[in-house]
Amino acid sequence: MRLLLVTDVHDGVDKIKALRGSYDAVVAAGDYTYRRTMEAAVEALEALAQIAPVYFVPGNTDPPELAAYEKSSIVPLHGRTQRLGPYILGGAGGSLPTPFNDLFRVSEEELEAILRSLDPTPHILVVHNPPRGHLDRVGGVRPVGSVAVRRYIEEKQPLLAVHGHIHEDRGIDLLGDTILVNPGPLKDGYYAEALLEGHKATVWLRSL
Repeated sequence: MRLLLVTDVHDGVDKIKALRGSYDAVVAAGDYTYRRTMEAAVEALEALAQIAPVYFVPGNTDPPELAAYEKSSIVPLHGRTQRLGPYILGGAGGSLPTPFNDLFRVSEEELEAILRSLDPTPHILVVHNPPRGHLDRVGGVRPVGSVAVRRYIEEKQPLLAVHGHIHEDRGIDLLGDTILVNPGPLKDGYYAEALLEGHKATVWLRSL
């Protein structure tokens, strides 16, 4: 199964339209707009759905009500699990508070509760906020990731965890046996691809 991994679209619909390739699904880790409206966020999701069915969580710049938005080809994962072939996906949107005027904030306690509510345990975890100490360094220095997300991944060890939020810490990392990826902001032309083969995942960072 081949997945397109994206995050931090921030109104970059032109970048979505420039993506090429054949995918079984799009996994999207939040922040679809800076414009703070459902209409703008949905525009980005619907553009992604032209590529393949989209499994998504909202980010901190998205309206919280986006977490419940659902169509036949756009599937929300905030506090939910969904099946994709032999795999289970689940996740959590929003982010820990930032210095900016976030629309969708969650606390460590809320993130912990959302993740613990996921049933069954996802093979593919999608959380806008990265885990503490991994793909979470602002300015390459200060870690701002979530302790709750890290604890959940350490315990549950999903096959793949997809994050965003920290534009400058794009990359691939490991936490135990879990492959972590921040595809980088699609608004700047960055994305990633994943190939799932049974209990093995291979991930590549890409750019337009």
